[in-house]
Amino acid sequence: MTLLSYVETHTSHADLEIVDFNGAAMVCERLHEMGLHRGQKIRFVGRAPLKGPLLIQFGTSFLALRAEEAQCTLIQTR
Repeated sequence: MTLLSYVETHTSHADLEIVDFNGAAMVCERLHEMGLHRGQKIRFVGRAPLKGPLLIQFGTSFLALRAEEAQCTLIQTR
């Protein structure tokens, strides 16, 4: 298990699963409101240059996460 913020660009299009959320309650609540939940399957699509946002896909939706949000998301490879 690792934090989503540590996913490297060479794992682009890797299938991942959200294990848990940790960090500031407001950030975790916002992630939940954006549609991310424990046990959910996501796909890492890529990262913007200069440590910019991460792009993930779940279902037919795409979501860009800032570093603060990605650091609250614990994932594992499927």
